[in-house]
Amino acid sequence: MSGWRAALRIASREARRSAGRSALVVALIAVPVAALTFTAIVHDSTTLTPDEEAARRMGAAEALVSWPFRGPVIQQPTRDTAIPTTNTEAETPSEERLRALLPGTDLVPVERGGVNLRTTAGVGRAAVRMLDLTNPLTHGMITVLEGRPASTGTEIALSRTAVDRTGATLGGTLTTEDGRTFTVVGVIEEPDRLDNTTVVALPGTFERTDRSWLVTTPLPWSKVKELNRSGVTALSRAVLKDLPPASELYPEFSDSNEVGAEVLVLVAGLAVLEMSLLAGSAMAVGARRRKRDLALVAAVGGSPAHVRRIVLADGVVMGALAALGGVVLGVVTATATRPLVEWLLAERFGALRFFPSALAALALLAIVTGVLAALVPAWISSRQDVVTALAGRRGITRSRRRWLVLGLALVAAGVTAGVLSAFQMQFVGILIALILTEVGLVLCTPSLLGLLAKAGRWLPVALRIALRDASRNRTAAAPAISAVMAAVIGAVAVSVILTSQSQQEAGQLAGSMGDVSVFRLDDLSKPGTNPVPASVATAIRTTTPAAEAHELKLLACDGGQCFAHIRPPADRECPYVHDVLRREPTDAEQKSALSDPRCAGVGRTHRYFGTYTTPDGFLVVARPEAVQSLLHLTPDDVPAAQKALREGKTVVNDPDLLSRGEVFLATGPQSTTTPVPGHATPQRHPAPLAVMTEETARSLGFGTSTFVTYATTTRMPTQAEQDALTAALGGEYEVHVDRPTESDVQQALTILGLVAGLITLAAAALATGLAAADGRRDLTTLAAVGATPTLRKLLSLSQAGVIAGLGGLLGTTAGAASALALLSALNAGYADLWPQPPLNPLTIPWQNMAISLLLVPAVAMLGAALFTRSRLPIERRD
Repeated sequence: MSGWRAALRIASREARRSAGRSALVVALIAVPVAALTFTAIVHDSTTLTPDEEAARRMGAAEALVSWPFRGPVIQQPTRDTAIPTTNTEAETPSEERLRALLPGTDLVPVERGGVNLRTTAGVGRAAVRMLDLTNPLTHGMITVLEGRPASTGTEIALSRTAVDRTGATLGGTLTTEDGRTFTVVGVIEEPDRLDNTTVVALPGTFERTDRSWLVTTPLPWSKVKELNRSGVTALSRAVLKDLPPASELYPEFSDSNEVGAEVLVLVAGLAVLEMSLLAGSAMAVGARRRKRDLALVAAVGGSPAHVRRIVLADGVVMGALAALGGVVLGVVTATATRPLVEWLLAERFGALRFFPSALAALALLAIVTGVLAALVPAWISSRQDVVTALAGRRGITRSRRRWLVLGLALVAAGVTAGVLSAFQMQFVGILIALILTEVGLVLCTPSLLGLLAKAGRWLPVALRIALRDASRNRTAAAPAISAVMAAVIGAVAVSVILTSQSQQEAGQLAGSMGDVSVFRLDDLSKPGTNPVPASVATAIRTTTPAAEAHELKLLACDGGQCFAHIRPPADRECPYVHDVLRREPTDAEQKSALSDPRCAGVGRTHRYFGTYTTPDGFLVVARPEAVQSLLHLTPDDVPAAQKALREGKTVVNDPDLLSRGEVFLATGPQSTTTPVPGHATPQRHPAPLAVMTEETARSLGFGTSTFVTYATTTRMPTQAEQDALTAALGGEYEVHVDRPTESDVQQALTILGLVAGLITLAAAALATGLAAADGRRDLTTLAAVGATPTLRKLLSLSQAGVIAGLGGLLGTTAGAASALALLSALNAGYADLWPQPPLNPLTIPWQNMAISLLLVPAVAMLGAALFTRSRLPIERRD
């Protein structure tokens, strides 16, 4: 301990003497620790306790029950939704029957619905919650911010989003689309849905879509399962407080959260690696600047262990300071920004909780990171030649071959583990593989620097000096390059995966994101009796960025609509589908389907015109002018398709559906097919869609039914434009816009690109500044031999370019390759599944790639040139 005490005293003194460098190292560790502290506090504060969860779901009641089905159901203990187990119907749900099942309990109705409101932009849809907020049992479900709850059927309370959209004020009035007027008596919020457009009223005020009841009788899990046998679903406060063991759950549900903890540990490991690389670069330069002091320790009898201990003590001191500063900064930030975080998450905290165990672990993590950052500098300092260090010479830096071999082995192991984990769809294994790959690339970076330095003889002077310095100072340059690489790997890999998912979703659409579909609500069951007026298309064009608008119809069968589709010819149809077998395929038949090319793509569900999903395909009746928009045709293919429609043919977007000039029309899942003249477009679309004209439908003996007015757009319509269109059309129509079901993918990609860019810039700036400080003697020599002042800027520019450019190139290449390999392995893993899920498109987000490869290095080089003084230093030797 006496050795460590002296080392810590030396490290503390050095931290005070080199305050600037010490603050930089502390900041590099403290800022990520503060971010993780902030995240831990937010996670703990938003993870509701059983009492908090119960208060939001059922107020002060003992349970929330509903009766959605007439037969037995199964449910999970933490959810109020259920799945029917049979098609048999038992008793009819009613409040009286529910009282018989729960004798002696109070029943307080809670209803949900929806309503169209007059908004400032037109007409918009709002969610409706109908419950009596003056009843003590409802306390906690909805918070009244201003005013009071509704007390009559003509009063309502609005969420802040509803107030903003409608322009209604407290004490004012609000009008629904059908002309009903209500007085706004309160402003409310739903604690877990702060951004919802919500209207709160008394039960019975609006038409309900579902109904549940608050009950005052405690319901253990055994009682909940008993109610399930009658079709009743129950979310119980007692069950939330004491979850049943796995043996008492329904076997259809599996509930395990073990993977989540493992993933968090691995993500923390990636964060430690990133922090260690960034801080290690600064500590390596600090060790080089102290090499004379460390050599003196060795010269007076200090052992290599003493030297290592002194440098490691630097890491302990820096880590301890970073732990204190990072945890305090995270706690203060989380406390001060609570309202902003709740607004961004659209959810109130259960309570502000500081997660003590996590904060203690993060403090320890900061100290460990400091030690890890000092590990390599300590090892190198303990092995330096004492005479060379005392003479002030640099010595020769070479990379040992064993580190290169180990790095390549880790890269190979990471790639292998990643592929195997992707085949088995194990996310934890994929993260472990990513860590192995990154560590392996880090170990290979010094050797790569040496290789590049040898090739620098053909480069300009400034770039040649920058490469030489990076090669000579590998203990500082390699961690900085590796930090850039590690940041870019993660950002690029996630960007590729998100882009693939976005394109996969778009590929399941018959149209494109942003398309507008307008449905008429009045009596669609009478085919041909309610033609859509031309004013609908006019309203679409004037209120939205519409490119084209067309009226589409459906075939009419037996006096009503029939959703027809085109079936493949008998020799090309999968023999294992339900339409052919008239039953579900067996396991053996599913295995046979995997090797049958006719069954490729069977069973994949596609979305048509916003609301209709089917795996069979879709047929619409339209004018020939609509075929280009509907089938996404190139201009060269449009004339032939329009000519075929005018000749009475049915046009399909899949050539495999055409046989000997005919396609086979089906008007139901198990109906017989009718051969009709057909024409196939050259381009095959993932979502099969067929088009025929109204004249062709009549010639085949079918009527037509009003369906939808469909419009393509030049961009995604805004919510205000959708409201304006709804208002222009009136209450007879429903407007739907195809929007991504996931959160905004482009926004996520942009954020990832910015994060990677900022980390790259920070690492490049750090490495450039450290290299400039470490290379001051070289600049003095350059000045002495007559180098121009411009060379100073060119050298700094080149140093930044080497760090940011090389790190960005390695990270982008490794990140894209890792993501594409992962997606390919996942696609290969689907090979044993039938029906097969949609494959992941192997696409690259070139915009994000350009940020990492070109933009960030260019900005780093420009910043180095702007903030570097052009006057070369002249130093006097003492």
